[in-house]
Amino acid sequence: MRLKINVAFCSILLAAIGIVMIYSASSYAAELRFGDAFFYVKKQIFALVAGLVLMAFGARLNLDLLIKARWIVYGISVALLLILFIPGVGQTSYGATRWINLGFMTVQSSEVAKFGLVIFLAAELDRNPPLTFGKTVLPVLAGLVVCVAIMSEPNMSVTMCVALTLVVMLIVAGLPTAAVVGCGALGAAGIPALILMEPYRVKRLLAFLDPWASPKAEGYQLIQSFYALGSGGLFGVGLFASRQKYLFLPFAESDFIFSVIGEELGLLGSIGVLGVFFVLILSGIRIALGAKDRYRFLLASGITALIAVQTLVNIAVVSGSIPPTGLPLPYVSAGGSSLMIFLFASGLLINCNRDSVQIPDVFRSTSRFRSA
Repeated sequence: MRLKINVAFCSILLAAIGIVMIYSASSYAAELRFGDAFFYVKKQIFALVAGLVLMAFGARLNLDLLIKARWIVYGISVALLLILFIPGVGQTSYGATRWINLGFMTVQSSEVAKFGLVIFLAAELDRNPPLTFGKTVLPVLAGLVVCVAIMSEPNMSVTMCVALTLVVMLIVAGLPTAAVVGCGALGAAGIPALILMEPYRVKRLLAFLDPWASPKAEGYQLIQSFYALGSGGLFGVGLFASRQKYLFLPFAESDFIFSVIGEELGLLGSIGVLGVFFVLILSGIRIALGAKDRYRFLLASGITALIAVQTLVNIAVVSGSIPPTGLPLPYVSAGGSSLMIFLFASGLLINCNRDSVQIPDVFRSTSRFRSA
């Protein structure tokens, strides 16, 4: 029961923090562009309400039905990615076609697809244990199809998150060590190739290495993020007192919202937000380890891995630890479809904790899942 409360509380708390910070980060820009300082906040509140309904639904959903419907879930996920390339359907912004415009809101297909893939992988990896190299062919191919479709938008950041989550799920499912090393080597070799395929990615890499070499071009956003985080100090400049949000920091309400958090709330406030993520992720791990069967173990592991990977990548980007790439901070960044899907995933995570075993039995349970 405590783990369920932790997941629900942390998810809602992060969403609430997000609404406050979205208002702070976007109010000036929204007033200028739309004549409404609450433009992004209203959309986020609507998504929060819808997301809470989805979270309640996910918490009560019969997970055994997801096993039977895994191909339907996967098919819908891939279809949502492919229809983006139908003229007039996909919405293009900043050179990337990632959204389906429904009129009253836009849906980012990859947000649905990445969790759809996790649901599919959990069901497939649950079949006929123990996991051997031959049994990974179908799950890996399914993951590659999703990755290629997302990469074609293009969206390298989400592709990386999906690929890393796939590897984590293969590892916890019991993939042999030699295969893990092989996957890691293949992935390490593939990243440079993907960067070299697109000139803008090369420019981003160079900007990461020396952002001040192009302070008004590719290095601009990272430099402004540094200014925001650096000016926050220990306690921050104060809530709603950010200076970088006055059109200095691009995407302040979405991909770089953590920069505004660091500026306004300082190092201590940033650590506090990261602490909420830590409790959420730790609770997800404990739910996975205490799951009553292998499928719930894999599903909880995949959901938790995706939350953890996307959080780490976002924080790494805004702090200049890895090359800049567009990726929202889970639950916090502006983006209705992202918030709704993550809250639904939280509901599934809570669901995986139903009828769980006691944590002292963790190692016996995990061993049984991997070798049954």
